[in-house]
Amino acid sequence: MKKQVLTLALFLIGFLSFAQAPTISGDTMLCPWTDGTAQITSSQTYDTYQWYYKYWFLDDEYQAIDGATGPTFTYDWYTYDQSLFKVVVTSGATTYESNTIQIDSWNWTSFLVMYEDAENFTFDPDTQSFLLCDGTSVTMSINNPPYSENIQWFKNDEPIDGANQPSYTITSAGVYKVSAAPSVCPNNSSTSLEFPVQMNSNCQLAVGDSSKKDFTIYPNPANNQFTVKANTSVFNQYFLFDMTGKKVGQGALNQSEQTISIANLESGIYLISLKGENTSTTHKIVKQ
Repeated sequence: MKKQVLTLALFLIGFLSFAQAPTISGDTMLCPWTDGTAQITSSQTYDTYQWYYKYWFLDDEYQAIDGATGPTFTYDWYTYDQSLFKVVVTSGATTYESNTIQIDSWNWTSFLVMYEDAENFTFDPDTQSFLLCDGTSVTMSINNPPYSENIQWFKNDEPIDGANQPSYTITSAGVYKVSAAPSVCPNNSSTSLEFPVQMNSNCQLAVGDSSKKDFTIYPNPANNQFTVKANTSVFNQYFLFDMTGKKVGQGALNQSEQTISIANLESGIYLISLKGENTSTTHKIVKQ
């Protein structure tokens, strides 16, 4: 009988200890430039509180967070991204430790502005602008998803009335850009680089007038390299530009199939200009 009473007493002590251990929850997925809050889920109060963190991918011990000595703890997205949180509390002479939660932040692909290759819309590296044939148009698009919220296209730094869709058709000269946010974090808008557009009234002399049968670019999109298959009697050199017009590569085209490395470039959209003695053409290349 004494053994049964002792067993029951130990069970009750263990049960009460378990029942008093705090359980925490909180904002585990954060948008950039935002804060989250972790809290003890029960209404029970304790004598002392101390929050701890560690990065889940390190073998370090948990570290006490300065000033985090209450039933809640507010944290920023940058400092504590990829952290594990727990809280240690005391009630009388007994110490209890909570469960852990992991903090993460939303991450998404780079903001891109794209357009289809067309003979009426080309890039002129000499003027660092795009040339659009008079009387024609070009449709620019953003990568949606993930950028589907708060879309606004601009011309000459002024918002274009009603231009709030993932695509916008340009018909006139100006300096264009677009801003948008991903659906998971609609308050975190990104703005594209500006792309100046000039009208071209003499399209037979425009950059990009050469026949596409004289070259092929593949693969596109590319990872670390792509190949230019070109008629070297027509094209004998290439120039690579980013979307700001900055030259990021150049070289001679002295083989019918020439591999060009882009391993040192960031992911995004680039322009490759192929040139010959009396002709040139410019086209888009996407690095994944």
